[in-house]
Amino acid sequence: MRVTHTTSTRNGSPRFHELDVARSIALFGIIVMNYHGYLNGADAAGSLQSNWFLRLMDPWNGVLAPSPVIFVLVAGISCGILTLPSIYSADKINISTMRWVLIRRGLFLFISGSIFEWVWRGTILPYYGVYFLLAALLFTWRIRHVALAASVCILIAAVLAIWQFVREDAGHSTAWLRPYEPNSPRNLLFRTFIDYTHPVFPWFAFFCVGLIIGKSYLHFRSLRPRIVGIGAALLVVVYGVSALVQRSNDGILQVMFSTDPFQRGVLATVGTCTSAVVVVALISLGVERIPESPLVDLLQRAGQVTLTLYVLHGLIYNASVDWWGWVSTTGFMPALIFSAVVWIILISFGAWWQRFIGRGPLEIIYRKFGG
Repeated sequence: MRVTHTTSTRNGSPRFHELDVARSIALFGIIVMNYHGYLNGADAAGSLQSNWFLRLMDPWNGVLAPSPVIFVLVAGISCGILTLPSIYSADKINISTMRWVLIRRGLFLFISGSIFEWVWRGTILPYYGVYFLLAALLFTWRIRHVALAASVCILIAAVLAIWQFVREDAGHSTAWLRPYEPNSPRNLLFRTFIDYTHPVFPWFAFFCVGLIIGKSYLHFRSLRPRIVGIGAALLVVVYGVSALVQRSNDGILQVMFSTDPFQRGVLATVGTCTSAVVVVALISLGVERIPESPLVDLLQRAGQVTLTLYVLHGLIYNASVDWWGWVSTTGFMPALIFSAVVWIILISFGAWWQRFIGRGPLEIIYRKFGG
């Protein structure tokens, strides 16, 4: 078996280049999702389209929906790999140091992400911060305990979704669980853990799955073909069961077995997470086959500065669409072309920057603050 090229992080843990490639590829999906959704609004929803391709490209329920989950999954994997020396060391100071690293990084992402929310509504960055803060509590847990935490997140989200459906069906509003602004401690708590774009319930489950993979990453790599096969079979079951149940007239069952990520059902979370794991495994296998490829080098370098590139994609949209009016057409193809052009520019710029300058500007601040 070929071994994917790795380097070492400052704490001595390995840096697997395929994870950086996964970030770059996931960034493309995120840009398409965001630009398509922002340019076309409600018209982007696949349920409103008669064309199968447009339904497939639904930014919220289509084939690109796992893209942000891949980012969260890879963040969890990286956290698991990063903390391996601490987990297997008897040095308590080492574990304490790593915990504070995660806390500081989480605070930085939460604060900076909350500021970026004013520029790019729905950003995942403040949620990333919360995931890291929670990871600081459980990164030393055994794998089975992390898996239990993930299961709890999934179940809480599903139970809340069913409860909201029952209450709404009985004529009681649950809008108070979905605040438009985090303008009070209660609303901030609800938006962080229950509602809005990437709430802890169930999104932290994706991070936990990544943490589990990261804690045993070499074993994961040895099982990639099997994981892809099992994952593909599981996806057929998940979406097949959901399709059958959606034909029924039972509203509670439809919510329970929905694969709509905004309904937070068990199948939606399991299906999206499985898709992300399969994609990461496939990317890893692909990188292993052509480790010296210029394309792999390009994506791997750009993947090391995706925090900067992610913020830039929001700023580019605002400048091109809202400020200068360069892009005003709607429809999927204009959004796709716009997204592809921006992604190519960002990836090329990111790879150049990493090659000749080093860490991205936001990555430098992130490391200075978080260690």
